[in-house]
Amino acid sequence: MSDRRPRTVSAFLHNGRGEVLVQLRDSKPGLRFPRCWSTLGGAMEAGESPEQAMQRELIEEIEICPPLTFWRTFDHRYAYRGQEVEVQVHAFTGLLDMPAEAVRLHEGERVAWLNAADIERLPFAFGLDALFREFFATYDHRNHTGDHLSSQRRNGTS
Repeated sequence: MSDRRPRTVSAFLHNGRGEVLVQLRDSKPGLRFPRCWSTLGGAMEAGESPEQAMQRELIEEIEICPPLTFWRTFDHRYAYRGQEVEVQVHAFTGLLDMPAEAVRLHEGERVAWLNAADIERLPFAFGLDALFREFFATYDHRNHTGDHLSSQRRNGTS
């Protein structure tokens, strides 16, 4: 039996100061989770590897793709209109040290740098606040190489 869960990619781009870049989604009619915060990323297209999809999404959304490190794959569940949705999320990390105002955003309303405390006070799309909590639980902002996650958790699934 094949796995029919949607496959997605998410970028956890950090600035080396304990913050991660997030995107405020549009308020377009019919868009799921309008005006909620999210990662940069999206659905994988047929035949794409997670790496190819992540690079494509970043170029489409912000015109830049910094060096990325595969972090882990999440078997993620969230609620939408009373239904449970299950997706597979391929998560990547990377260092992007530039002001949010300098990011050329093509999808969404704006981007911002958030820290772990911000995650608890803002609305997130697709239940992604859980993935942000996991990121900050394993994040070492002192390491500026992008390889900042503890090795024992790097390739696990949840």
